[in-house]
Amino acid sequence: MSSTNWNLGLTQMLRNTQPSYWGNWSLDARVVPGAVGVLATATGAFQYVSTLPGAVVATTTAPSNEWKVQSSDVVQTSTSVDLNGSVTDPDSGTKVDAGLQMTWSFGSEGSLSSTFLLQNQQYLTDPLSQLAANRDWLVAQAQAAGMYQNGAITQGFGVVTQALMAVSGLNLGAQSSNSSFSLTGSVGATNAMAGNAGGDAKGSYARTTASASFEQHLWPAQPDVVAQTLMPVAYQFASFIGQTPVLGWVTNVSGLSILLDDAHGGTYIVNAKATYTVDGVQRSTTAQVSGGRSTMMDSIPAEATSLALELRFKGMMKDEVHRFNWPAPLATFPNGQITVDLYGVWPGSTRAVERTTGAAG
Repeated sequence: MSSTNWNLGLTQMLRNTQPSYWGNWSLDARVVPGAVGVLATATGAFQYVSTLPGAVVATTTAPSNEWKVQSSDVVQTSTSVDLNGSVTDPDSGTKVDAGLQMTWSFGSEGSLSSTFLLQNQQYLTDPLSQLAANRDWLVAQAQAAGMYQNGAITQGFGVVTQALMAVSGLNLGAQSSNSSFSLTGSVGATNAMAGNAGGDAKGSYARTTASASFEQHLWPAQPDVVAQTLMPVAYQFASFIGQTPVLGWVTNVSGLSILLDDAHGGTYIVNAKATYTVDGVQRSTTAQVSGGRSTMMDSIPAEATSLALELRFKGMMKDEVHRFNWPAPLATFPNGQITVDLYGVWPGSTRAVERTTGAAG
């Protein structure tokens, strides 16, 4: 597998818990807030172009010091080893007797492991304002990169808006089944490589061993040293759809879709009306769905704003109405997909819940 394949695999695993993050499998140090480039959805690869002029970046504490993303068949174990003073801890400068060997065992080819000790999260402050202030410059960069068509920046060109920064760690990809990879070093430094540390810990290692060929990216990249800079391990990206900047961009979006799912044992007929604004003009579309069925409303332009959805559950004397409002729908639904679950058995009470956010109308 190539590194772009590994990157896509890591990104897909991240999406289970971090739906708008991209993985930095190859540990490209340039993928930091303010980095401008092209992101290929088919591979997850980021091609660096430039850096946003005057980017204002802030830092906040990482959600957790430990970063661990692994395939289900990866087993991580540790064993105490006697180094007999043969290893010098690069952080403290002292010779180490008590050491640790950390081993990752992979059951199948294609399995991966990403373990890091996180330091902080870096992000562009008020990213939409920074994008707007540099709009002309971004257009020029997009044109030079061949990512500007029909008067608009092409989706996939944009700016890294935030990144999780690590002190140390490693990405491993098994290129054969039943293989293992090991790090050996001082106890604290080896634990820090695996994300199993806190405070001021710094990761390093004295040597690596592997039972087979691995796709591997380590930070620090060399043994017997401590990394002097932080490394981005995952990031969020803003791109453009038409003239609209989209934070947390994850895929090419041609339009917004609204799926009305009334297949939850309900019996109501529901009339739906979606209103929205495109280029300053208000438009609308309607649909009807019966109990036990689902229906997709007509596609809404991706650049639509001020999207409002009204759902009327038909009653004998009076309708029960539920409403949703999304001022910037693509900011809430970066993939352009909105699903609303409908509930209610006539003549009882009704509910409408947006599936992704859990918001009730």
